[in-house]
Amino acid sequence: MNLQSFYIGEKHAEVTMMLGESAVHEKEGRPAVVICPGGSYMYVSEREAEPVGYEFLAKGYHVFILRYSTIGSAMRREGRQTNRDELYQIASMVEQDEVLGSEFPGPLVELAQTITFIRENCHEFNVNPDQIGVVGFSAGGHLAASLGVHWNSDWLSSLTGQEPRWYRPNFQVLAYPILDYMLNRDIAEERGIGDPKYMTTASRMVFGHAAEDETIDRADLKAHVSKDTPPTFIWHTVEDRLVFVQNALDFAKALEKFQIPWELHTFKSGSHGLSLATEVTGRVDARASQWTGLMFSWLDEVLEKN
Repeated sequence: MNLQSFYIGEKHAEVTMMLGESAVHEKEGRPAVVICPGGSYMYVSEREAEPVGYEFLAKGYHVFILRYSTIGSAMRREGRQTNRDELYQIASMVEQDEVLGSEFPGPLVELAQTITFIRENCHEFNVNPDQIGVVGFSAGGHLAASLGVHWNSDWLSSLTGQEPRWYRPNFQVLAYPILDYMLNRDIAEERGIGDPKYMTTASRMVFGHAAEDETIDRADLKAHVSKDTPPTFIWHTVEDRLVFVQNALDFAKALEKFQIPWELHTFKSGSHGLSLATEVTGRVDARASQWTGLMFSWLDEVLEKN
């Protein structure tokens, strides 16, 4: 395995490449995934990074892990080690006018730049340029799906300075994704189980101090599903009390409206942030852990048709 890292974009984003050893007879290149771990756009979860990458590597994929711009990635770049609780405390004290890099659509531009870099170097990396997908967890699911619905938009092209074809994802995998922040907040308030301090801080990370209507609209991803959205695999748990399963259900409904190939698996039990749901990532749920096998069999079909 070839393991390398490099920075991308103008803020704090870092890409870790996990490239498998290529066989001599491979002429078309391997499929590749860009993994976007979760972390409330506040940090990047290590449990949803390399451990997931090794699963894809074992199946013959090249892996690129995007640690997009957050407070946590900025500190990582400076060599400072902080835990999640410390980051929440730091985030709650951020000045109103300070630009963190995590604000939408900053990380989306970084993701587009990452896929562009892969396609530009597909021959060097032995990547099939028509089999590049995104995999996102929680807030990283929002990031991955943002590219899935906005990749062909003029406004994103103007921000990247690239033609959309360079960063078009061929498929997307969304794990317990938050796809509509306003919906998630409303459900939490209705059920009386939301943490107002957490919700305020999370909103600050995504929308900045004063969220503009246009930004909120663009971040509501189900409203932007179209015929150009890539095939989508989603999994979620009904017991998730941080990101509600309604996010996944609404998005699947929008995919069906446009007849986008999709598959959705909802597991009854399991808290938020299961990652692989095995001992490797620390939270075990035997039924939810089946998602990887279901996903790889789905991907086999998608890539074969592609």
